[in-house]
Amino acid sequence: MLKRLVLAALLLLPGLLLLGFLLDGQPALDQTLLWLSLQLASLTGAGLGLMAAAARAKTTQLRLGFVLAALVAWRLAYFPIMVFSGHMAALAEWVAIALGLPPFVYPKFLSFVTLLHALAAALACLVLAPPKQLWRVVGATVLALCVCVSFNQPRDLSPLPDTAWTLEQPAPPMRRAAANPYWPALAAPGYWPNQRVVLLAAALTFETIPPSPWATTVKAVLADSFEANPHGATKERVREHYHAYHSAHALIGCRRLDNCAAFNPPAAP
Repeated sequence: MLKRLVLAALLLLPGLLLLGFLLDGQPALDQTLLWLSLQLASLTGAGLGLMAAAARAKTTQLRLGFVLAALVAWRLAYFPIMVFSGHMAALAEWVAIALGLPPFVYPKFLSFVTLLHALAAALACLVLAPPKQLWRVVGATVLALCVCVSFNQPRDLSPLPDTAWTLEQPAPPMRRAAANPYWPALAAPGYWPNQRVVLLAAALTFETIPPSPWATTVKAVLADSFEANPHGATKERVREHYHAYHSAHALIGCRRLDNCAAFNPPAAP
């Protein structure tokens, strides 16, 4: 099984990396291609996680349960993994710039999406057939946190986590991030307990986004989007993240925000 898993990864991951380089190199980000790439990366990861856990499925009933668990994990973890993968891609951009390496974004982004979905699917399967009971507790806790993030409002109760294959509104303009808008929201009324979990996670994530060009713009656009819609549903947050990626796209490859022509266009003569 391990050999099959490694072979599957070696066959699938290069294609995802190529997609990432293709996205990075686009003059203007194609939303449909970005959406398809995220679906492919997330489902590939879920499939790899299912393969990794399959050896523990000794009966047909448990095999079917594993497939269902992997799909449920994909649905529950999709947006949290989207957010965390973008955060990790931002940190990787910052490290690459510091080391003098090419600051690619989407090859790393899609790699993190695949890896984390593989872990989520495998963990969900272990909830059904854990080697130790601790795995069941850990898996159930992680999935419960994912529920808080993925179902922020009743209108998030849908089978698909992401239907934003197109965006109707234009991308917001680039700007630098201001103050963290999530800390004040934590003290504001009108939020349910699960929504406060999301606010706390967003506040902590905001503080750790590095000052690299792509990351800075994504951070600023998301902060503006939250202030304009502080009680938005998760499906709206998904679209806000896409808008942020579009706004920051021209900065991929820049090493310093002040020197980026896209952020500081030359004055008209």
